[in-house]
Amino acid sequence: MDERVVIIAEGLKGMNNSAVNLIMKGEYDEAAEMFASAESTCRLFQYNEGIGMIRVSLANLSVMRGNVAEALTHIEVATSFYPQCEERECACELHRKIALMALEAGIKKENAGDLAGALELFERILPHLNEKRAVLVSKEIENIKGYLRGSGTR
Repeated sequence: MDERVVIIAEGLKGMNNSAVNLIMKGEYDEAAEMFASAESTCRLFQYNEGIGMIRVSLANLSVMRGNVAEALTHIEVATSFYPQCEERECACELHRKIALMALEAGIKKENAGDLAGALELFERILPHLNEKRAVLVSKEIENIKGYLRGSGTR
C-alpha cells in the first residue's frame, strides 16, 4: 500500500476520533467543524467511502442536536457515496430510522400549522417508509397540497 494513503488514513482516523471526543464533551459545533475538515480531505483524495462515513457521523450528530431535517440531508449524501456494500446497508438502515423521526417531526409541524415544512419532510422520507406508512403519508401529502392550493379541507 502506498505510504501516502496510510498517512492520510491515519490522519482521517485521528480527525474522526477528535470529533467523537468533542461530541462526548458536548462541543457539537466543534465536532461538526472537525467532520467538515475530514470530509474536505476525503473529497480532495476522492475517498468516497470516507465521505459516506463522515456523513453518517454528521447525521448522528444532527439527531443528537434534534435537527432531523439536517440529519436527513447528511444521510442522503452518505448513501449516495457508498457503493453496494455492508456500510451502505447500515447507512440505509439509519436512513429508515431518521425517516421515522422525520415523520414524527412532520406531524408536529403539521399540527403546529407549518404545512409547507411538514410537506417537505413527508416528501423527502416517502421512499424510505414501509408500504403501509408510505400509503398513509402519500395521502397526507395530497391533502396538504390540496389545502395549500386552496382546494382542500383541514
